[in-house]
Amino acid sequence: MKNTCLTLLLLFVSTIAFAQFTVTGKIINAEDNKPVESATVFINNTVHAGKTNNNGEFTVRNVQAGQYELIVSMVGFKAVKTPIKLYADLKLSKIHVKPRIQNLKEVVVSRPKKLPNKYLEMFRREILGASKFAKYCIIDNPKVIQLDFDSKEKRLSAYTSDFMVVQNNALGYRLNYLVEDFERNEHTGLLSYIGYVLFEEMDGSEKQKAEWYANRIEAFTGSLQHFFRSVAGDNINLLREPGFLVRTLTRTPNPHHLPDSVVNAHVRYYANKSGISNRDSLYYWQNQAKIPRFVEVIDTARLQAEQVLRFTDQPGVYALRISDTNYLKKWEHINVPGVKVTQRFNFDTCKYQNMLYITYIKKPFFSPPRAQGSTGRSFIIKPEMEEKASLIIPVNGNVFFNSNGVLLDPLNLKMEKYWARLRLGDLLPIDYLPNTGAAGIPNVANTNNVK
Repeated sequence: MKNTCLTLLLLFVSTIAFAQFTVTGKIINAEDNKPVESATVFINNTVHAGKTNNNGEFTVRNVQAGQYELIVSMVGFKAVKTPIKLYADLKLSKIHVKPRIQNLKEVVVSRPKKLPNKYLEMFRREILGASKFAKYCIIDNPKVIQLDFDSKEKRLSAYTSDFMVVQNNALGYRLNYLVEDFERNEHTGLLSYIGYVLFEEMDGSEKQKAEWYANRIEAFTGSLQHFFRSVAGDNINLLREPGFLVRTLTRTPNPHHLPDSVVNAHVRYYANKSGISNRDSLYYWQNQAKIPRFVEVIDTARLQAEQVLRFTDQPGVYALRISDTNYLKKWEHINVPGVKVTQRFNFDTCKYQNMLYITYIKKPFFSPPRAQGSTGRSFIIKPEMEEKASLIIPVNGNVFFNSNGVLLDPLNLKMEKYWARLRLGDLLPIDYLPNTGAAGIPNVANTNNVK
């Protein structure tokens, strides 16, 4: 392959239509059947928006062909989501909005005196993420964030009464984000949130725009959006080329992993004891804490796109496909994460779960990454593969995505590792095109400077 890594990012632009269309419609108050003036109407996850006039009418222009969510937002009203398919100018029937009903208990959030912003900071950290780009994000109007903390369940809930404005100074976007539902459970460590976002391009100097251009390409490269576009474009697992390496991973509980409560109790007990025997016991239990919860095996087969997706009856919509084969039974020796030596296991009748192991490789491999000369060993993970390695697991049934690389039901896909750490700080518009540095809008930066 003669072209650079940038060329790889451009391979799937053909999956996104370049024609631009207009969406029109009218917003009505469901209670009194009167037009709603000054409501914001926008295409979710894009820069395209409009305002209703005094007759409740709106126009959203210059939208690329595809499948989207049209969002209606108005202070005091619950946001309305309308799926649309746009392959020509579209005139929608009347959209009715209803006043928002307070869905959080009227409870004062518990805030210790020494940590007055504890829960707000927890929300900010979880919603923006922990990536290097997230560090450059600022929430301009935290007062719209409505928080509730259940001290018994250790559960933080939130929504926003209006757009939460986030300045992303690393990517050059202003995000107007409506949080419909947010929940962070301290007991389980689980996080879920649903929201809608309208992007705005930030003004900046030529130098800033060039930096934003490069950062956007970095954020896109190896992202979930990039992966879904790659799968839809039949461009994964290419030898001798940079790109996505995709394998099937089988996981089962590790029979050698003791319950955390038992291990932690012993570590605490021996940590306060003196003497050689107690130090030996402490060392033993500390090593027990390092034994992974699961035994995992990654199959060496290079999956083709047709093995990872299937077509649906909706044009441009695909379903994720994951094999149900128990690959734990295939290999004589299994490499257990955190254990230096391979171990022999019998997993003929074990309960297991399959998922996809996905990572983005900047420097191509010239042979499959597996133990040299060892046909009885499973897939070997090289250190450079872990930087952008992710696991994706369907929660319930099919997982659908479209040709823009957009996950249609985010709550139905569990992610681990790299993608699980990304939040609003790395978010790009769904119609973002790597060759322009923007959502289909030409950028002043010179593409020859990006390597």
